[in-house]
Order: sequence, then structure tokens, then C-alpha cells
Amino acid sequence: MMKAFGILKKILCCVTVIAMLICSLASCAGKGKPLMKLDKTEFSVNLFELYLSRMKGMLCSSAYLGETGKDENFWETWIDVENRKTYNTHYTELVLDNAKSSLAAIAAFDELGLKLPDFYIEEIDAELEDLVKNEANGSKTAFNATLAEYGANYDILREAYIIEAKISYLSEHLFGKNGSKVGKTLIDEYYVENYARFKQVFLYGYEFLYDEDENGDRIYYREDNSKISYDTSKTAKLNSDGSYATDKNGDRIYVYTDSDGKERIAYKKDGAATKQLLDSDGEPLVRYYEDGSKEMQILDSDANAILAEAEKGDFVGFDAIVKEHGSKDSLEDYPDGYYVSRSMNYEAVDVVDEVFDMEIGEVKKIPTEFGIHIVMRYELDDDAYSREENEDIFISTKTGTYIFMEELVDELLGDYLKEYKDKITVDEKLLATVDIKRAGVNFYY
Repeated sequence: MMKAFGILKKILCCVTVIAMLICSLASCAGKGKPLMKLDKTEFSVNLFELYLSRMKGMLCSSAYLGETGKDENFWETWIDVENRKTYNTHYTELVLDNAKSSLAAIAAFDELGLKLPDFYIEEIDAELEDLVKNEANGSKTAFNATLAEYGANYDILREAYIIEAKISYLSEHLFGKNGSKVGKTLIDEYYVENYARFKQVFLYGYEFLYDEDENGDRIYYREDNSKISYDTSKTAKLNSDGSYATDKNGDRIYVYTDSDGKERIAYKKDGAATKQLLDSDGEPLVRYYEDGSKEMQILDSDANAILAEAEKGDFVGFDAIVKEHGSKDSLEDYPDGYYVSRSMNYEAVDVVDEVFDMEIGEVKKIPTEFGIHIVMRYELDDDAYSREENEDIFISTKTGTYIFMEELVDELLGDYLKEYKDKITVDEKLLATVDIKRAGVNFYY
């Protein structure tokens, strides 16, 4: 299940909002009224509706708002009371900003004289043909009827896919495939600004569940896990008629009497194993300690003792504390500690938030739903992202380059496009006719 910061289970989140929403532009009036303009390049209101529908589809997924996002009344509730901003206003503005980024990118693409290779267009057309065939029985009219809910049609969606390809091509032209043209100085700056390193002692606020007998004692099994491992040096249990008591396998049961005079099963533990209980997905079952329970009181007392010891020392002292009290698996997997960024997702998100607010050398006790973390923030090691022993933290299995490279390239592209975005004009009256509340929920296009 979780190592002490296998609780640091990371789900890589290198996809930014612009990457999720990049869609399309139109430069001809036949694809809708122009909502935005940058010189001669236009962005239609229909394409903006497609943007809105994509964002709404993402927000209505189970990972975000779920069914709540389909309730029109929800969108008029406050996301920012102080600034009097509703969910509708917030996300409509967010989508508009990303639409401007797309318009700016296409203007830059054209200004640089770039041309999308023909095979990109061929792949897009083949994908659209498959969509029409598989989702509308080959009828483009029926397909357009589906897309109309999102303010789009076949031609608008085709343009959307083409623009996605153009923006990707622009990014690759400027920064290389997977950021190969990005210099070490920029990589170092991004690493220093966005990452933190810490070490910790983690005290579990739960226990794994094992197969137990009626007395609540763990059952020990022989190596094949099929038969119970009894301590035959103890007393064989007798039935009321004087015969030997046996288990379901027909093996004699051996017992002993504890200090309270209660009869308990005598297990031979040497060379035997317990059986961990699993859920339907094969994950270990656990029991979390309740607040105020005896287990939590002991846990908190232990944590305070470790914290007091840590506050007296320095990095060397904390290293010794981690070695004494830390998880063996974590020490083997993360000997230099944990490198984290704000954009990554972790189960113990409270720890990450706290670490970024801590000073180098500061130590803190951080309770989470998983237990108690005693954490010290360390200085970042130079070039830690490029070390072989840190590959599982920094190297993307998708691209083979640094896990943060996609975010860094997006940031660099955003900086590059800023001067273009500043020149964009918006038809405010037309903008007032569309928003995310009124957009369709688009999960697919």
C-alpha cells in the first residue's frame, strides 16, 4: 500500500490548463462571428463555445465537480466571495485567457512562416472520418447535430484539431522536441523555483489488517499459507468428551493460558507468516486510529518526543533520527529525501503545502489523515533532477525527459506569447452572450 511517502504516491500532473484546452481558431466568417481579433487572425464565438464545453466536461468529470457541475444554480455560487466572483465568472475568464493564448500562438505561427507538414492534416482527417463512422453511422449531418450542443460543427472541430497540431509544432520549433532546446540555466531556474526537498519520520495513523482468530490474535500459517502453524510444545486442546480438538484441516489445535487465565491458540511464529487482508481491488485493508483513541495518544506522544529531539539538532542530527525511526523502505528508495513540487499530486498533500512554507532547516510536526509526519526541509541538491538515483522522481516514462519539462515549456511558451496576447481585441457584447454555465458538457471533442 503506502510506504511512509509511498504516501508520496505521485500521480504525475504535467498537463497544464492550456494543454487541456488548446483547441481552435477560425479566420473566416463562415465559421461563426469573430469574438477576438489579432491583426487579421480571428477567433470565432463558436470556437469559444467549444473551449467552454471542453472545460465544462473536465469539471463535470468524477475527478472534479461531478454531477454538481451540471446544475445551473451551482455556477452562480461564489468561488471568491471577497472579490464577488462566481464559478461561472471565474471559469469563463479562465477559458477566455486560454483562448487568447491559442489566438496568440497561431499569430506567432504565421509570423514565423511555419507550415504544418501534410501528414499532420492527413492524420486529423483520418481521425475525423473515424469519428463520423463510429459515432454517427457515417452521417456528417448526424455528427454535426451532436457537435451543435458545443457550438461546433465538423469544420470547426477539424480546425480545432489543426490548431492543436500547429501549437504543438510551434512549441517544438521554439523549444525542441520534449524541450530539447531548453538550456540548462532555464532548467536550473525552474527546478529551484518549483521544487523543495525534505526528509521525514512518518508515524502510521493506521494499522494493516490481518487474518485473526476469535481472540483477536493474528493467525500464523505455514509457508504454503494453507495450514496453521501451531506450537506443538504447548498443550493440545481437548473437546468436552476428552478427544483432541482439530481445525478445519484436521490438525490438532494447541493452546496456552495467558496471564488473565484465558485460553489462547499457541502459534509457532518462527518460519511462519501472517496473512494480510485485501479488498476487492487487491489493496491491503487498514484500520485508521480514531481521534482521541489510545493509539492516537501514544502516536502523538511519540511524535512530540521525536520533534523535541529534532529541534535540538541540525541536518546531521535529523539524518540520524530518520535512520533510527524512519521506514526502511523509504530510506532505501529515497536516501536523499523527497523532492516535491506544488504541481504534483500526492496523497499527503498537507505535507507538501507545509514544506513550501518552511524555512531551510526548520522542523515541524504535520498531522495528516494517514498519521503524523515529523519533517525537516533541506536545501535542494544541485542537479538532483539529472541524477540516475532520482530517475523515478524526475524522469517521465512518457517522454523520457524531465517530468517538469512540459510545464517548463508551457511557461516559456506563455512568456513568448505575452506580447501577442496584449494586442488582442475582444468583442465584449458578443462575449456577454456566452459563458460556461450555458455551455454543453463536452467529454469527447
